[in-house]
Amino acid sequence: MSNPLFLLIVLAFFIFYWVYYCDGRKRANRAGWQALPTREQYLAQHPDALVDDQIACHHCHHRDLQAQGLVHLADFRHQYVCPHCHQVLFRTQ
Repeated sequence: MSNPLFLLIVLAFFIFYWVYYCDGRKRANRAGWQALPTREQYLAQHPDALVDDQIACHHCHHRDLQAQGLVHLADFRHQYVCPHCHQVLFRTQ
């Protein structure tokens, strides 16, 4: 237990955990995520965004949307972003 390398590794792990999985960070993202419309609300607000069974960005009409995890890539909460104009469009869970 007196090995300084072991203590340094444990300290680095806890710092990594604090930065990436801290509840405060998740809470801030969660509030912004909940403010986004759901997929159904987005399509109701922008009926012209559904083109050939694909959802398009209502700003630039780009069809290839990217699903991004809220906190990390494996998160079950996603927000869909247009890669062309970088507009966050809607959320899914």
